Amino acid sequence: MKQKILNIVLLFLVLTVIGAILGFSEKELNSQICKEINIEIDHSNGNYFIEESDIDLMVYHEMDTVVGKLLREINLESLEYKLKNHPAIASTEVYKTLDGKLNIAIQQRTPIVRIINKLGESFYIDSSGYLMPTSSNYTSRVMVVTGAFNDSFYRLSRWNTKEIPDSIASQVIVDNIYELAYFISKDEFWKAQIEQLHVNKESEFELIPRIGNHRIVMGETVDIARKFNKLKLFYDKGLSKTGWNEYSKIDLRFSKQIVCTKRK
Repeated sequence: MKQKILNIVLLFLVLTVIGAILGFSEKELNSQICKEINIEIDHSNGNYFIEESDIDLMVYHEMDTVVGKLLREINLESLEYKLKNHPAIASTEVYKTLDGKLNIAIQQRTPIVRIINKLGESFYIDSSGYLMPTSSNYTSRVMVVTGAFNDSFYRLSRWNTKEIPDSIASQVIVDNIYELAYFISKDEFWKAQIEQLHVNKESEFELIPRIGNHRIVMGETVDIARKFNKLKLFYDKGLSKTGWNEYSKIDLRFSKQIVCTKRK
């Protein structure tokens, strides 16, 4: 019993000391003047949509001045909210440190496909399904989608492609584009091999490969994994013997066979 009471007392003392330290640190932090803005942008995904100068501009538009202002006067939540609304930013963390710095950490979105529709619009879909406008700063080298569809960025950008309402989903194709592009982006072989998706007049998908002078008719975005497994097997067992330019069309729409059209 005595040992239990002793443990409770020690725990209480430890918590009291920690609370006092945190309280002192908070008071010290709030009395600090902002001496510097430290911006860290994660470029590990290979994209450069955002530069430090862009973040600087957004910060100074949020507040007349930052450097020289008391840290307690800087509204972190408001600043984070503004930064998160940038179409190329996936997430951000803004925090203060005892050495008088305002730290801003930025995680960029990762586009997986670029769409060029019949309306002349061009935009990206990122790895999470969000629509991104193109940027004058940087062009991401990703798979391109072209063809007979007019899904508009301005109409659809409010939604994630995975959450488009049923009343609209039947009228658009961006959700299917995302599903197919996401599958390709997660497979190193297909990511390297497929450079373009094309939507034909029947609203079916055709794949344009980097190697091989042929079109691959995917059809609808059903049984995607099975179709790609079937195509990979055909690549390994068929084209490796006949040559990559033997056929003009490889059709994957049939469940138990691949239909090929020989080049004339």
